[in-house]
Amino acid sequence: MNVKTVVAAVLVALLSTGAVLVPAWGYAATQAPESRADLYRRSLLSGKDVPCRTNASCAALGVAALEAGQVQEAQTLVAMEAALAEATVMQAAEENSPKATSSARARVAMALVHQGDVQQKLGALSDARAYYRTAIGRGDDYPGDALLGRAVAAARERLEAISEKAVVSTLPPGGARYARYMFFGAWNSIAVKPVKGRHGVYRIDGDFVYPTVDAQGEASANMGSLSAYVRFYDGVARVVVSDSAGAAPLDATGRITNLAPYDKREDKCLIEFRLSAPETLDVSTHGAMTECGFGANVSADGRYYLMTGS
Repeated sequence: MNVKTVVAAVLVALLSTGAVLVPAWGYAATQAPESRADLYRRSLLSGKDVPCRTNASCAALGVAALEAGQVQEAQTLVAMEAALAEATVMQAAEENSPKATSSARARVAMALVHQGDVQQKLGALSDARAYYRTAIGRGDDYPGDALLGRAVAAARERLEAISEKAVVSTLPPGGARYARYMFFGAWNSIAVKPVKGRHGVYRIDGDFVYPTVDAQGEASANMGSLSAYVRFYDGVARVVVSDSAGAAPLDATGRITNLAPYDKREDKCLIEFRLSAPETLDVSTHGAMTECGFGANVSADGRYYLMTGS
């Protein structure tokens, strides 16, 4: 979906250190260097067709467009709302301000709510639930944050209104795609598709990211991927990852019942995929994430939600 690929960014590098000298009252004063958050925001706003320029204006215009039935315009606006909200998170972290951080968290959660509203208007109810549930999950991470709590309350209200509508209760016959929001616009994605001619066998293809922003404010990401043939036993598939497997999908169709050889090991990686609830896939690593063959800081772990959009 377009709204999930607008931007990938996170606080991982030092602030830029260039300085500009300007005259003032007869002496030379040093202008503070632009932070990575400033540079990143400038990058976001440098396009020719930027629909709005602040998080607040994007949110207001997006809501108005949706209420007017201009769904595609609203989709573009809330995507920019989300991107600028994440830039605000970066700015708050650079300033080390608890108050600004709380406000930024709330803005990100509300942007997720607005993205869910767009998906609901499009009739993609599972996608809308995924956005609302993601916003609610942010509140679980910071239970004492009052500002964030207001956005979470809005997400809960919307989720309750569609919680029983067209729910996909089992893995669809044609397969499914599950997504997990990371931060700064980046999503991990896992496709689960039946293998033709092999009853009960599915192919899992996972793409995982750890988004970054360099010192010039440009977005990039460390990457990781996994492909495997699996069977789900009581809703659980387990994949032993090997760096020497090559490009072909791993064969993980056998049943693994004993996790002891993998838990608390620094030289092994087993990734578990659990269909834990309708429209939900939980992923966890047993062993060492560094042995899974992914890029630095990249992990497959977390709760993923069914997404039907492209």
